[in-house]
Amino acid sequence: MIMGDGNGIRGTAMRKIGFMFVSLTACALGAAMGTMGGEPAAAPAAALPENTWVSVNVDFGRTLKEFLNDKKGGWSQSDGFSDSLYRSKTGTVIIRTGVDSKDLGYSPGFYTNASVEWDLAADTAKVLNVANWGGGSYGHGRLLPAFKEHPTPTPRHTYDGMAYVPEKDVMYMMLGANWRIGGTGADEEAKARLAVDNGLTWRYDFKTGRWSSVDHNVWKLFKCSPYESHLEYWPEGKKLIFLNDGGNQYAEFDLEKEQWEKVALAGKCPMSLYNARSDWDSKRGLWVFRLGERLCTFDPKTRSFEALPDCYKLDPPRDEKGRSKDPRAAMKGVCYISRHDRYLVCGPTGNDTAAYDPGKKAWTPIRGGDLELVNGYMKYNPDLDVVAMNYQLKCFKFRYAPAK
Repeated sequence: MIMGDGNGIRGTAMRKIGFMFVSLTACALGAAMGTMGGEPAAAPAAALPENTWVSVNVDFGRTLKEFLNDKKGGWSQSDGFSDSLYRSKTGTVIIRTGVDSKDLGYSPGFYTNASVEWDLAADTAKVLNVANWGGGSYGHGRLLPAFKEHPTPTPRHTYDGMAYVPEKDVMYMMLGANWRIGGTGADEEAKARLAVDNGLTWRYDFKTGRWSSVDHNVWKLFKCSPYESHLEYWPEGKKLIFLNDGGNQYAEFDLEKEQWEKVALAGKCPMSLYNARSDWDSKRGLWVFRLGERLCTFDPKTRSFEALPDCYKLDPPRDEKGRSKDPRAAMKGVCYISRHDRYLVCGPTGNDTAAYDPGKKAWTPIRGGDLELVNGYMKYNPDLDVVAMNYQLKCFKFRYAPAK
């Protein structure tokens, strides 16, 4: 299935995890999504095999049932362009996905409209919030009654455009693909609100469980594509930092003044950031990007990039545009393992995993098992010493151990 956004249908081929409608009876059984009866047994980090990917069964059927509260609905999981977020305060992963419910007015299509929190210690999950919007990627946008008291961002592809600030326990979101919600069947109120939404920086307060917005974003400074942009928190500078999909437009957001400022870059980005994903190297204060075999870092102190050695050596054949047909060329997953000072990347199977030593500037391949993986988003929990990866509601874990 091809999903995406932009001028017509854009994107890469994705495996369709599915659009699963769940009645309350089916949810109670819980068979389709994992365990039968009771909470799934969570393996402690030490019980996970070293350097081996394992599939994780989270009872998302129960998660949905608890949220729907006797209403009918289902998960909508066809958005492959919405990254996850690590919430360090709780050691949990925030998954962006979709909830579709005619009873509640939700119809996101292939956009995400919901945030689901995955507890990595217990392997349970809960729905944190769902956008107070009807409609989605197939148009028919409208504001639900709850929007008046609780405005929320539109359903969208978020890409890599989210950032978490632990001191505030707040998640920020900006730009993304959302224009289709204003298409066929959208009412005028929704169209007007969509135009406002695109000029905002959104923030979600985990303590209050509510969204609010700042009437400023990078589109007030320069024009750039809303697709495949990147947002990160820079702890040393106490700022959010933004890079567009080309890596040639950069801005910083002062968290106290709540204003974006355009900042000149010191050099060119050595790779395309379109489709790339990223993580933060907390030891060096570097923003790490990865797409396929290529990686680079960005240093906000000097506003400069540095190319890293390729994580794979991809062999021909290549297509007519020179792109490799090797499936590893499309993989995005990357994370920084702070306990062991390594960058970890994943591939189509566990055996395509590799770890990078920033001190030695060298990669070590890891035979992480024959398990087929998803092109997912990787996050690291230092307390559990566990890497979590998900694509929508399909979840995996990995415990890295350095060579002895």
